Amino acid sequence: MASVDLVARLVDIAVFRGLCSLPGDQLALALSKGELRNKRPDEIPSLDRAFDIDAEAEFLDWYDEQPVDWTPAGFLQDLSQIPLEEAANGLRLLSDLASPGSFRCWEGRAMLYLDVLLGRTISDIEDLYSDSTWVDAKAAVSSTQPDEFAESVVMSWMAQREDMGETLDPNKDARILPTMESHQTTADVLHRTLQTALLPELFLMVGRDWTEASAWGQGQWNLQNLLENGLPEVLE
Repeated sequence: MASVDLVARLVDIAVFRGLCSLPGDQLALALSKGELRNKRPDEIPSLDRAFDIDAEAEFLDWYDEQPVDWTPAGFLQDLSQIPLEEAANGLRLLSDLASPGSFRCWEGRAMLYLDVLLGRTISDIEDLYSDSTWVDAKAAVSSTQPDEFAESVVMSWMAQREDMGETLDPNKDARILPTMESHQTTADVLHRTLQTALLPELFLMVGRDWTEASAWGQGQWNLQNLLENGLPEVLE
Protein backbone atom coordinates (compact mmCIF):
# COMPACT_ATOMS: atom_id res chain seq x y z
CA MET A 1 0.00 0.00 0.00
CA ALA A 2 1.36 3.41 -0.99
CA SER A 3 2.38 5.77 1.79
CA VAL A 4 0.09 8.72 2.42
CA ASP A 5 1.65 12.18 2.43
CA LEU A 6 0.99 14.90 4.95
CA VAL A 7 0.47 18.24 3.20
CA ALA A 8 0.88 21.54 5.03
CA ARG A 9 -0.29 24.29 2.67
CA LEU A 10 0.32 27.98 3.22
CA VAL A 11 -2.64 30.02 1.97
CA ASP A 12 -2.80 33.78 1.38
CA ILE A 13 -5.90 34.91 3.26
CA ALA A 14 -6.70 37.94 1.09
CA VAL A 15 -6.32 36.02 -2.17
CA PHE A 16 -8.38 33.10 -0.88
CA ARG A 17 -11.13 35.45 0.32
CA GLY A 18 -11.20 37.12 -3.05
CA LEU A 19 -11.51 33.84 -4.95
CA CYS A 20 -14.24 32.56 -2.63
CA SER A 21 -16.28 35.73 -3.07
CA LEU A 22 -16.35 35.62 -6.87
CA PRO A 23 -19.45 34.11 -8.52
CA GLY A 24 -18.53 30.56 -9.52
CA ASP A 25 -19.17 31.03 -13.24
CA GLN A 26 -17.06 34.20 -13.34
CA LEU A 27 -14.31 32.47 -11.39
CA ALA A 28 -14.21 29.54 -13.81
CA LEU A 29 -14.25 31.82 -16.85
CA ALA A 30 -11.38 33.93 -15.52
CA LEU A 31 -9.33 30.84 -14.68
CA SER A 32 -9.96 29.33 -18.10
CA LYS A 33 -8.48 32.48 -19.66
CA GLY A 34 -5.54 32.64 -17.25
CA GLU A 35 -6.73 36.03 -16.04
CA LEU A 36 -6.14 35.36 -12.33
CA ARG A 37 -2.52 34.25 -12.55
CA ASN A 38 -1.25 37.65 -11.49
CA LYS A 39 -3.34 37.33 -8.31
CA ARG A 40 -1.58 34.13 -7.26
CA PRO A 41 0.98 34.70 -4.46
CA ASP A 42 4.68 34.53 -5.28
CA GLU A 43 5.94 30.96 -5.08
CA ILE A 44 8.24 29.86 -2.25
CA PRO A 45 10.93 27.88 -4.14
CA SER A 46 11.56 25.31 -1.38
CA LEU A 47 7.90 24.24 -1.33
CA ASP A 48 5.70 22.25 -3.72
CA ARG A 49 3.19 24.05 -5.90
CA ALA A 50 1.36 23.13 -9.07
CA PHE A 51 2.10 25.17 -12.17
CA ASP A 52 -0.57 27.78 -12.95
CA ILE A 53 -2.01 25.83 -15.87
CA ASP A 54 -2.16 22.58 -13.88
CA ALA A 55 -3.83 24.16 -10.84
CA GLU A 56 -6.35 25.87 -13.11
CA ALA A 57 -7.06 22.65 -15.02
CA GLU A 58 -7.63 20.63 -11.84
CA PHE A 59 -10.08 23.18 -10.51
CA LEU A 60 -11.89 23.49 -13.84
CA ASP A 61 -12.21 19.69 -14.18
CA TRP A 62 -13.90 19.68 -10.78
CA TYR A 63 -16.06 22.69 -11.69
CA ASP A 64 -17.35 21.08 -14.90
CA GLU A 65 -18.71 18.12 -12.93
CA GLN A 66 -20.74 20.13 -10.42
CA PRO A 67 -24.55 20.55 -10.78
CA VAL A 68 -24.53 24.01 -9.22
CA ASP A 69 -26.71 26.98 -10.12
CA TRP A 70 -23.99 29.61 -9.70
CA THR A 71 -25.31 32.92 -8.41
CA PRO A 72 -23.90 36.38 -7.56
CA ALA A 73 -23.78 35.27 -3.91
CA GLY A 74 -20.28 33.93 -4.53
CA PHE A 75 -18.46 30.66 -4.98
CA LEU A 76 -18.27 29.67 -1.31
CA GLN A 77 -21.93 30.29 -0.56
CA ASP A 78 -23.12 28.39 -3.64
CA LEU A 79 -21.21 25.29 -2.56
CA SER A 80 -24.12 24.57 -0.19
CA GLN A 81 -25.94 23.12 -3.22
CA ILE A 82 -23.68 20.06 -3.43
CA PRO A 83 -22.57 17.31 -0.99
CA LEU A 84 -20.04 18.25 1.67
CA GLU A 85 -17.09 16.26 0.30
CA GLU A 86 -17.53 17.57 -3.24
CA ALA A 87 -17.77 21.11 -1.92
CA ALA A 88 -14.72 20.68 0.29
CA ASN A 89 -12.72 19.29 -2.60
CA GLY A 90 -13.54 22.38 -4.62
CA LEU A 91 -12.28 24.59 -1.80
CA ARG A 92 -9.14 22.48 -1.46
CA LEU A 93 -8.40 22.87 -5.16
CA LEU A 94 -9.13 26.59 -4.96
CA SER A 95 -6.72 26.97 -2.04
CA ASP A 96 -3.84 25.87 -4.26
CA LEU A 97 -4.50 28.93 -6.43
CA ALA A 98 -4.15 31.13 -3.34
CA SER A 99 -1.03 29.40 -2.03
CA PRO A 100 2.68 30.28 -2.22
CA GLY A 101 3.45 26.59 -1.66
CA SER A 102 2.95 23.42 0.35
CA PHE A 103 5.24 21.32 2.52
CA ARG A 104 4.83 17.63 1.79
CA CYS A 105 6.29 14.49 3.35
CA TRP A 106 5.40 10.94 4.38
CA GLU A 107 3.21 10.80 7.47
CA GLY A 108 5.72 8.62 9.31
CA ARG A 109 8.44 11.21 8.82
CA ALA A 110 6.11 14.01 9.87
CA MET A 111 5.46 12.18 13.13
CA LEU A 112 9.21 11.94 13.79
CA TYR A 113 9.74 15.64 13.07
CA LEU A 114 6.84 16.74 15.27
CA ASP A 115 7.94 14.41 18.08
CA VAL A 116 11.25 16.29 18.11
CA LEU A 117 9.72 19.75 17.72
CA LEU A 118 7.08 19.28 20.41
CA GLY A 119 9.09 17.10 22.78
CA ARG A 120 6.37 14.46 22.93
CA THR A 121 5.18 11.43 20.98
CA ILE A 122 2.56 11.88 18.26
CA SER A 123 0.34 8.97 19.23
CA ASP A 124 -1.67 8.35 16.05
CA ILE A 125 -3.02 9.86 12.84
CA GLU A 126 -5.78 11.73 14.68
CA ASP A 127 -3.15 13.35 16.91
CA LEU A 128 -1.00 14.18 13.88
CA TYR A 129 -3.77 16.27 12.29
CA SER A 130 -5.35 17.68 15.43
CA ASP A 131 -5.81 21.41 15.94
CA SER A 132 -3.70 21.40 19.09
CA THR A 133 -0.74 19.70 17.43
CA TRP A 134 -0.40 22.40 14.81
CA VAL A 135 -1.08 25.27 17.20
CA ASP A 136 1.72 23.90 19.37
CA ALA A 137 3.99 23.33 16.38
CA LYS A 138 3.69 26.93 15.22
CA ALA A 139 4.42 28.13 18.74
CA ALA A 140 7.44 25.83 19.11
CA VAL A 141 9.39 27.05 16.08
CA SER A 142 10.15 30.34 17.80
CA SER A 143 12.45 28.59 20.28
CA THR A 144 14.74 26.88 17.73
CA GLN A 145 16.56 27.63 14.48
CA PRO A 146 15.94 25.52 11.37
CA ASP A 147 19.46 24.03 11.32
CA GLU A 148 19.31 23.18 15.03
CA PHE A 149 15.95 21.50 14.57
CA ALA A 150 17.16 19.52 11.55
CA GLU A 151 20.19 18.30 13.52
CA SER A 152 17.95 17.22 16.41
CA VAL A 153 15.76 15.28 13.97
CA VAL A 154 18.78 13.41 12.62
CA MET A 155 19.99 12.60 16.13
CA SER A 156 16.53 11.26 17.05
CA TRP A 157 16.37 9.16 13.88
CA MET A 158 19.81 7.70 14.59
CA ALA A 159 18.83 6.87 18.16
CA GLN A 160 15.70 5.09 16.93
CA ARG A 161 17.78 3.01 14.51
CA GLU A 162 20.15 2.05 17.29
CA ASP A 163 17.25 1.06 19.55
CA MET A 164 15.97 -1.25 16.80
CA GLY A 165 19.42 -2.79 16.38
CA GLU A 166 19.91 -1.39 12.88
CA THR A 167 23.27 -0.30 11.56
CA LEU A 168 24.44 3.29 11.24
CA ASP A 169 27.50 2.27 9.23
CA PRO A 170 27.29 3.65 5.65
CA ASN A 171 29.57 0.85 4.52
CA LYS A 172 26.96 -1.70 5.58
CA ASP A 173 23.90 0.21 4.35
CA ALA A 174 24.26 2.56 1.40
CA ARG A 175 20.96 4.25 2.27
CA ILE A 176 22.22 5.70 5.54
CA LEU A 177 23.77 8.94 4.23
CA PRO A 178 21.05 9.74 1.64
CA THR A 179 18.35 9.17 4.27
CA MET A 180 20.18 11.34 6.77
CA GLU A 181 20.51 14.15 4.23
CA SER A 182 16.83 13.80 3.31
CA HIS A 183 15.78 14.10 6.95
CA GLN A 184 17.95 17.21 7.38
CA THR A 185 16.55 18.90 4.29
CA THR A 186 12.92 18.01 4.92
CA ALA A 187 13.00 18.94 8.61
CA ASP A 188 14.59 22.29 7.72
CA VAL A 189 11.82 23.01 5.19
CA LEU A 190 9.11 22.07 7.71
CA HIS A 191 10.59 24.44 10.29
CA ARG A 192 10.75 27.31 7.77
CA THR A 193 7.20 26.57 6.62
CA LEU A 194 5.93 26.81 10.19
CA GLN A 195 7.84 30.06 10.69
CA THR A 196 6.25 31.49 7.54
CA ALA A 197 2.81 30.36 8.74
CA LEU A 198 3.13 32.81 11.63
CA LEU A 199 2.74 35.74 9.22
CA PRO A 200 -0.69 37.33 9.78
CA GLU A 201 -1.50 37.38 6.08
CA LEU A 202 -1.30 33.58 5.82
CA PHE A 203 -3.00 30.55 7.30
CA LEU A 204 -1.71 26.97 7.40
CA MET A 205 -4.01 24.22 6.14
CA VAL A 206 -2.84 20.70 6.95
CA GLY A 207 -4.38 17.58 5.45
CA ARG A 208 -3.78 14.05 4.22
CA ASP A 209 -3.08 13.54 0.54
CA TRP A 210 -5.78 11.58 -1.32
CA THR A 211 -8.20 11.60 1.62
CA GLU A 212 -11.38 13.44 2.64
CA ALA A 213 -11.07 17.12 1.77
CA SER A 214 -13.50 18.15 4.52
CA ALA A 215 -10.88 17.20 7.13
CA TRP A 216 -8.26 19.54 5.65
CA GLY A 217 -7.37 22.55 7.77
CA GLN A 218 -7.55 23.20 11.48
CA GLY A 219 -9.71 25.42 13.63
CA GLN A 220 -11.58 28.21 11.88
CA TRP A 221 -9.80 27.37 8.60
CA ASN A 222 -10.97 23.78 8.51
CA LEU A 223 -12.74 23.32 5.17
CA GLN A 224 -15.88 21.80 6.67
CA ASN A 225 -16.06 24.72 9.10
CA LEU A 226 -15.72 27.20 6.22
CA LEU A 227 -18.56 25.49 4.36
CA GLU A 228 -20.82 25.51 7.40
CA ASN A 229 -19.95 28.89 8.89
CA GLY A 230 -18.33 30.94 6.14
CA LEU A 231 -14.99 32.73 6.17
CA PRO A 232 -13.68 34.03 9.52
CA GLU A 233 -14.29 37.67 10.22
CA VAL A 234 -11.52 40.06 9.35
CA LEU A 235 -9.77 41.34 12.48
CA GLU A 236 -9.13 45.07 12.50
